[in-house]
Amino acid sequence: MDDIHEFHRRYQWLAMLDLHKLHIFLTVARLGSFTRAAEALHMTQPTVSQQVAVLESSLGIQLIDRNTRHLKLTQPGTVLADYSERLIALSHETVVAVQAEAGIARHSLKLGVGHTLATYLLPGILSQYRALHSDYRVRLNIGNTAELLAMLAASEIDVALVGSPAEHPDVVVEPFMQDRLVVIVSPQDEWAAFPSVTLNAIAGRLLFTREPGSALYATVARLLGAERLLSPDTLLLGETEAIKRSVELGLGVALIQKIAVEREVQQGSLRAIPLAEADDARTYLVAFRKRYVPNEAVSAFVQVLR
Repeated sequence: MDDIHEFHRRYQWLAMLDLHKLHIFLTVARLGSFTRAAEALHMTQPTVSQQVAVLESSLGIQLIDRNTRHLKLTQPGTVLADYSERLIALSHETVVAVQAEAGIARHSLKLGVGHTLATYLLPGILSQYRALHSDYRVRLNIGNTAELLAMLAASEIDVALVGSPAEHPDVVVEPFMQDRLVVIVSPQDEWAAFPSVTLNAIAGRLLFTREPGSALYATVARLLGAERLLSPDTLLLGETEAIKRSVELGLGVALIQKIAVEREVQQGSLRAIPLAEADDARTYLVAFRKRYVPNEAVSAFVQVLR
């Protein structure tokens, strides 16, 4: 009889720690926004808020401080986010282990790719991969560097293609491709015929760049200083295409990956100017979890990549 009571007691705790609700809460914690979490999860914002509220109610603990301008986890919320990552990672490992036993997992590739690489590089890579391994299944996730590294650490994806810098304590990276940053302007811009542009010159122009969490944001912050990205003269956009379109219209300038503007430069809708007196090298990385052993599908993809 005591064993039955103990079973029910443990089951009640399992009901509180509903993995679906933990995944929603962790997505909110990672992205720092109910709205962005709802977009990432393909849910409505009220539903996301409700699920987090139910989780708080079941635990009897406030997880998110809603009295601040920016979303902030309470101390218990921070602890739960850490354990949620581990629980979700363990659940993925459990599924992979079962599938591997059934011979399924070795033919599946869960791939994460940064926005720029997904648009300008991935189609060619996937075309080669599919031509060689049409029986392998690919599941694709697209996000910025910070999001993908977190997903990788949580075992939600097998491998990620991201821009540098890319740092996470549970992830290892290696370079697979080199690129360069260029300054882009419209053909009518006063700089259009310049042989090069310095960082000091950029400081006096309206600048477009990507959002925090992206590798491009981190690179531009390193080159121009974090204060520059917080100024009114810097506009943050979530997509590279939006940045290019804004520059095409003559609204400002941008530092951007050369790979992302090759078509527009060839068509004449943008001018790409070399960056002078600065480290303009851009490295793209393939990232894995530490101590990860790749399956057949992942190993085949890395072989194509190299």
